[in-house]
Order: sequence, then structure tokens, then C-alpha cells
Amino acid sequence: MINDKSKALLEQMRIDTDEYFKSLHKQFGDNYKIFADILDNFDCKSKTEPKSAFEDFWRQKYASYPIGSELCNSAFELFNNLKRFYSGGIFELFKTKQVEWGAPPIRIKREDVPPNSDIEMLEEEVTIYRGLSPDEFASKNFAQSWTIDLETARRFAHEIYKDKIKGIVVKTVVPRNKVIYFNAKDNEQEVIIEYGAVREAEVLI
Repeated sequence: MINDKSKALLEQMRIDTDEYFKSLHKQFGDNYKIFADILDNFDCKSKTEPKSAFEDFWRQKYASYPIGSELCNSAFELFNNLKRFYSGGIFELFKTKQVEWGAPPIRIKREDVPPNSDIEMLEEEVTIYRGLSPDEFASKNFAQSWTIDLETARRFAHEIYKDKIKGIVVKTVVPRNKVIYFNAKDNEQEVIIEYGAVREAEVLI
């Protein structure tokens, strides 16, 4: 169902094709095929593809699912991810994705980040925090965005998940060599770590 061109595009975007489409099939059944259609229609057109292009496409092909439905919103977020990728590459996509809106996981690599990083300003052992969902904590499949600022993690837990199951804040320690990007001037004090570097974390009260 997913052609080689679309698989290659998702690989460039650091999205695991099998994982992504299995999750879509679980959520939307056979309508997961719509997302392959999005990739085929919007993968190489324009960095500034307008929202109206997506809505026109949707109305022409999937009018039985209204604009604003859960299916449409998830498909629209894939469209937005494509625009982010074409406008700024992997790093912009990673930094601006909206996981809570249905964006698939982006597993960024060290070669994807800008070279002007401030990793050497960190301690040899870095204490990091993350505001996350209870599901992510239970899975132990932690994402790569953390912060060295506890209040930032608390804000993410309380704001992103305020309309869902209450988010939690966790803490762990990683060696500095597991950090692939840090910008000391970032007001969120984000640290991006290697995927898989954290398998256990402590829940903070």
C-alpha cells in the first residue's frame, strides 16, 4: 500500500514507516490509506503549500469525513509535517512538530542537528526533566526532547496534557556524550538526547 517513494520520504523525515502506519491502522482502520495518499500528493510540491490546497484535496476525495474531524486533523498534521520538513529540514521538523495533534515520532540523529551546539557547557552527568503523558512513561519508550529546567518540564506536563489525562514530570541523569544538541540561549533549556538513551526515569511529585 505504501509505495517505495513514500517510504523513502518518511525515512528522510526520520519516521519509522511500519510503526507509523500500524498506529494509523489501529486508530483509523482501513482509512490509514488516506495518509499514503497525502504523501503521494504533497511530498514534492512546495515548501509553502497553502492550507487551502489540503482542504481542496480533502473535499474532493474524502468529503464524507468533514474538515475538523479527527481523521482530517491527523491527516492535516502530516501535511504540516511535510511543509516543516521542506522548509527547514529534519531539525525544523523535529523542533516544531505537534505530537499532541497526531504527529508521528521523529527520531533525530546527531548528523541532523546544527553544528553550533553548546553541549560542552553541560556537566559530565546531566540531570534532565521531561513533561510527558502517562502512556509514554509506562512504555519506557521516551522521546528525545528533555530540558535541564524543571519548571519548563512542569509547564509542558500541565499545558500540553490539560485536556487529556494529566501529564507527569520525570527526571533522569544522562552522560553528556548522549546529548546531541543543546542551545544555551534557548529559553526552554532543551536538550536533545540520542534515541534510546533513557530507559528509566523517576516520577516527580
